[in-house]
Amino acid sequence: MTDFQDRIEARRRVLERLTGLIPGYNRYQQLEKRRDADKINRDLIYANLKSQQDAVDKIALKLTDAGKLDVLDDIDRTARKLRTVADRVRLADYGVSGFFDAAKVEEEELDRVYEFDLSLGEQVKAIATKVTELHEDEESFIERLLELDLLIDGLDQRFGKRERVILGV
Repeated sequence: MTDFQDRIEARRRVLERLTGLIPGYNRYQQLEKRRDADKINRDLIYANLKSQQDAVDKIALKLTDAGKLDVLDDIDRTARKLRTVADRVRLADYGVSGFFDAAKVEEEELDRVYEFDLSLGEQVKAIATKVTELHEDEESFIERLLELDLLIDGLDQRFGKRERVILGV
């Protein structure tokens, strides 16, 4: 190690000892790491949903170019639903309060929220599969679009239960 690296390491050790003197600070740091993991997971879900929304928008453009204007209202409704759910996921509470907040979320509660958010991934995969089917199957397009709508509605309803998971209800 260089002298510079030694000084940085020494300062880090001093800082760790000082923060160790603050009651509850180490637990707070652990909760913050879990909060960050929750945010990363929701960002991933959001990105996947946004990608599916972009794919639906491309389908709408393709249909417009082909002169199939009779289904544009239906596909626009689906795109709006995807956008709404994606925004709900992106803007949802982290599932943990700040260090000085009066209401604290305990580790168990945060674990439940994190597991809940991870479980949403399966529904997002089902949505992606159905969007791919829209590209491939023009014959039963409306039927596939309705199935996609149901999947989006299911994800939206499930995500609506997230607050109850946070509260442990």
